[in-house]
Amino acid sequence: MAFSKTVTVPKDGTYQIDPQIKKFTLLDLGFMTNNAGAYVLQRPLQPDLPIDQSIKLKIVFKADLSAFKLDVVSAAGIGPVDIFDRADKADVVELYHYYLQELEERQVIKKQS
Repeated sequence: MAFSKTVTVPKDGTYQIDPQIKKFTLLDLGFMTNNAGAYVLQRPLQPDLPIDQSIKLKIVFKADLSAFKLDVVSAAGIGPVDIFDRADKADVVELYHYYLQELEERQVIKKQS
């Protein structure tokens, strides 16, 4: 998925960058910077599996915070994975929404109505 100011997640909604976003907030939330200066966060969505075997929520912000990507990827980092049609979707979707709610509360992203 390409960088964008808004990201639409099928069966979930559209998210945009919150105008109040701050770089230090990303670092407080556990985002890491890669070699290109982008901010990357990966969170496992299957707590009963080892982290390296779990599907993950992956969020990447450009270094200037002008655009972002939001994907659910496989354990190998290849995606996207549709978590809304899985047999174990209740726990996975709950954890997915928990992480996104935290980002909304910290003014990183906003869900569009």
